Amino acid sequence: MSALLELHGVHAWYGRAHVLQGVDMHVAPGEIVALLGRNGAGRSTLARAVMGLVERRGRMLWRGRDIGGLRTFEIARMGVGYVPESRDIFPGMTVEQNLMLGQKAATAGRWTIADIYRLFPPLARRAGVQAQHLSGGEQQMLALGRTLMGDPVLMLVDEPAEGLAPQVVAQLAACLDELRRQGMAILLIEQKLDFALDVADRVYVLGHGAVVFAGTPAALRAAEPVRREWIEL
Repeated sequence: MSALLELHGVHAWYGRAHVLQGVDMHVAPGEIVALLGRNGAGRSTLARAVMGLVERRGRMLWRGRDIGGLRTFEIARMGVGYVPESRDIFPGMTVEQNLMLGQKAATAGRWTIADIYRLFPPLARRAGVQAQHLSGGEQQMLALGRTLMGDPVLMLVDEPAEGLAPQVVAQLAACLDELRRQGMAILLIEQKLDFALDVADRVYVLGHGAVVFAGTPAALRAAEPVRREWIEL
């Protein structure tokens, strides 16, 4: 199966700080790929590079087309959704208003607000509540739901389990698994090792801005030296 997203020798910078050091990776349709590594390894920078939010160089192919020169909104319109670590929901707007803002302006997508409420039942119960009054888990569900309303084919999801209670993380894992069953491709940037390995089909580990491991979750579980040097604190 051909890849949706391919990165070949991707470098990225924040000003003079050279963060990504020639990353090669790919994400295929209908799979969850986990991107692991310690803070500062370049995981979030990689997502921002794909979305055109930082200075970058290298080949970034979306369905075979180079998107390196495109602007963020153009990349999003091609089918790439981005859920940043900060979630970026609108706190003074209700759950439903936030979801409506995620809709494609021109045409109706595959996802409706009713679909989002079926996937995330807590949001249905809080539809008229301002986002600032939601729990952390509910805010993460809202960020995911709003991105789905834009009808992505691939979602870049940055640290979704950060700060969430274990039972909420388990609910989140079930939702990601459901999205995969529906054909969604997901690049999951995550710090929680067990959560990532439980849901992922494949894994990349970044260290100092470069890929230091690529393989299956089972292979990473068996690679204790890799985990000790590049992931575990």
